[in-house]
Amino acid sequence: MNPTIHQFWRLAVRKPVLAAIIAFWYATRRRVRARGQLADACAQLPFAYRHWVQQCADDDIAVLTAADWAATTRTNLTVHFHVVASHDDSLLTAVSSLLRQSWPHWNLIVTTSSKEAPRVAELLPDDERISLSQQDCDSRFAGITSALAAARTTYLVPLPQDCYLPSNALLAYAAHIATLAAQELPVIYADQIETSGSDRNPIPWLKPDWDFDMFLAQDYLSDSCALPVTAALASGCDHVPGDCAAVYSMLLNLAKLPQLRFVHLHRIAAATPPAYWKRSCPERLAVLQQLFDTTNGTKTVRGPFGSTVVNWPLPAKLPLVTIIIPTRDRVDLLQPCVEGVLEQTKYPNFEIIIADNGSVEPATKVFLDGLAEDRRVRVVSWPYAYNYSSINNFAVQDAQGEFLCLLNNDIEIIDGEWLSEMMRHACRDGVGAVGARLLYADGSIQHAGVAIGIGNAAGHAHRGLPKNEPGYFAHSLIARGATAVTAACLVVSRKWFDAVGGLDEKCLGIAYNDVDFCLKLRRAGARNMYVPTAVLVHHESKSRGLDMAPEHLERYMAELSILQERWDTTTFCDPSHHPELDRSSEIYKVAYKRRGARL
Repeated sequence: MNPTIHQFWRLAVRKPVLAAIIAFWYATRRRVRARGQLADACAQLPFAYRHWVQQCADDDIAVLTAADWAATTRTNLTVHFHVVASHDDSLLTAVSSLLRQSWPHWNLIVTTSSKEAPRVAELLPDDERISLSQQDCDSRFAGITSALAAARTTYLVPLPQDCYLPSNALLAYAAHIATLAAQELPVIYADQIETSGSDRNPIPWLKPDWDFDMFLAQDYLSDSCALPVTAALASGCDHVPGDCAAVYSMLLNLAKLPQLRFVHLHRIAAATPPAYWKRSCPERLAVLQQLFDTTNGTKTVRGPFGSTVVNWPLPAKLPLVTIIIPTRDRVDLLQPCVEGVLEQTKYPNFEIIIADNGSVEPATKVFLDGLAEDRRVRVVSWPYAYNYSSINNFAVQDAQGEFLCLLNNDIEIIDGEWLSEMMRHACRDGVGAVGARLLYADGSIQHAGVAIGIGNAAGHAHRGLPKNEPGYFAHSLIARGATAVTAACLVVSRKWFDAVGGLDEKCLGIAYNDVDFCLKLRRAGARNMYVPTAVLVHHESKSRGLDMAPEHLERYMAELSILQERWDTTTFCDPSHHPELDRSSEIYKVAYKRRGARL
């Protein structure tokens, strides 16, 4: 966010003491701190959200004006709302939100059972854009199917019970549709807000880009989406019981169509009650179980905060995994790490290569010599200057496994299923690097995937969040795609490792080599994964020290510069992040961008 002078004065009116503190930091030339504090403060004030929404609407109006929207019918939209008994208030709220839309080119199809139809008809206003359709059964799924068949537009917007459309929702959809080629009609989904009658400042859910794995774990589309009518009718969705899985089931079927894209619209297009996103939906779990649990070995179960967990099957013949652990002395870290792997890991088919980078302490020598009795362990020597990339690349040459696991010597095994959980994903077609949920010793999150662009480089998403807290819409607790993951615990097939040339030992010997490696995998066509069910403790950088220590700073800054130039991380917006989230924070928080003079 670039704070503006105008925003500063508005903050001064509402919170003069905080504004005075920020002014002091700015006047004393600590301007980075001043801008950061102003950005945080402004993002929490009511005007921040309203100002951002208005700017988005202005941009959308400009797009529609330039596209000459009146010349096409594609920007007309059909909205669907299904009424069940005792939902009068929801219907009235939904209809009222439509009548307040800044985009007037819509029609509403209300569906309900034959029993409820007379009562519903009395509630609907006299507007030619609104029609009522009776259904033989009290089912939202049947209602949507009927609305799709009756829609006279290219897109249908399903509106859930208890939700409503913010005033510029249809404007946002129309503006995007106006930019599409005539033959391209993707599924469009948008961001949403949580609000209640007493809320002055709504809570926005600024979502990631399309991620099929995340959609399996968490329904982040159904409450704010626009379905292409023709594709939805042709998708062949089977009937599902209940209401909460109706749109989800349709979206799953649409995701099977190879040419159909899912487009993320960076606009607020739905308002939901508080905690609506984490409501329990047994029908959604049943849909996934029907889809996946017929596959040999797959088991879909309930996850935290309304999510689901798809336990992908391991191959009947378990592949050999080579676990590579670089070390130099620090037997106090190495010994519990190695013994934890050997004694607690339940995945049975693994070997360990310890890459010794010139250990000299007698206790380390004794420990390494004692490992010779275990046929699962080998020690290889790399007696040169510390270069993390070189050490691992060298050890890989000696690896016999089809899969590689890069593991720091300061990792502590706390759950014997860690490698099995990672291998469930690493064995899937198209998956490249797989990362685990790593915790600090106090139980807070150290790693839940790497987001490119944070700090204009790369940051550990959700760092510092208590391990079982939902944080930002439970993103740290669900399996999902990740642009990058840390090599402190990373599993990848030998095939993919070799295909991208391993780690960059020439330019990125110590810092950011794992990020660079994951970005190379992504460029080669692999998708990287974050797996929260693989949980370990990471005593971060205890063995090699911190990058920002004075003796390491020059080297670190050189490697940072290489990463930024190679991957343009100063402008890169990670698909798991959002343009309106704060790029300076690893904890996801809103920082609305605005135009105006900079402070």
